[in-house]
Amino acid sequence: MTDSSPTSVQLEGLNNLSISKDETSESRPYGIRTSVDVSLNVDTVDIYYHMRNIQTNFVSPESFNPDFPFLSYRRQIVDWMNSVGEQCELACTTIHASIFFLDKLLLLDHIPMTQLKFYAAVCISLAAKFEEAEELCPTSPEFLKAAKLIDEGVTSASFLKGEMTVIKLLGYKLRAITPSHITRYFGAKGVVFHNDTYKCHKLTKKIPSRIKKYSLFFCNLAVQEYSFQKYLPSQLAAGIIMASRHSVQIQPLWRPELVRLTGYDLFEIEPIFAHLWRYYEEQFPSETSTHV
Repeated sequence: MTDSSPTSVQLEGLNNLSISKDETSESRPYGIRTSVDVSLNVDTVDIYYHMRNIQTNFVSPESFNPDFPFLSYRRQIVDWMNSVGEQCELACTTIHASIFFLDKLLLLDHIPMTQLKFYAAVCISLAAKFEEAEELCPTSPEFLKAAKLIDEGVTSASFLKGEMTVIKLLGYKLRAITPSHITRYFGAKGVVFHNDTYKCHKLTKKIPSRIKKYSLFFCNLAVQEYSFQKYLPSQLAAGIIMASRHSVQIQPLWRPELVRLTGYDLFEIEPIFAHLWRYYEEQFPSETSTHV
């Protein structure tokens, strides 16, 4: 897979990016045979509006704290949460929601550092119970084993008590909208279009699946870094779609169909894309191309 890594000149050039007349004509999503609205027999735009309406329950520019007291510990505990979630075969949306739970608890400053791992595990368990199908949700003994909490003397009873404590601290609100939730919605609606081009040529059948892989990659990358919580999840999700299209070298980078889908114009998403790409380059300084 050969992919694109923008230079600073390319990033600056986004300010001058324009949409030509023939690109403003309506184009159908590429790689989608049947609309998700038709498949589900619902107007999924209403679902997106609902997600946008409640997305600030856990993350918003107003709640963002640049002096986050646990910032030095956050990356390590987030990596641990990802590892436990993967062992339990949980969806990335579940893991990311659990991280949002923990961030909010840390902002409330109700967690002693000595119990950080315990409450991180509780957040994963609660997110799984809320996000996953019942048959896919690990039992308490299974989860305690995966998180290696049994070795620390944690019992199912004490873990259940921890879950009740966290539910109360979160104000009984467990619906966390993350960028991964919203990028899945965008992907289901279609983020590549028939009159897009790939390296100045026609699209190939593999393009939608590559965009999906990059979207997941950038979602996982962004959740590691607290500074991305200064954006609304829907804004960051749109930035992730732009970064994914750029990685696969899809042109134009942004288009009217994506404005209608996301609700955001190019000028609103460009700074978020630039932030996300800079962070990617910081994390992978030796790479000149991205491989997912």
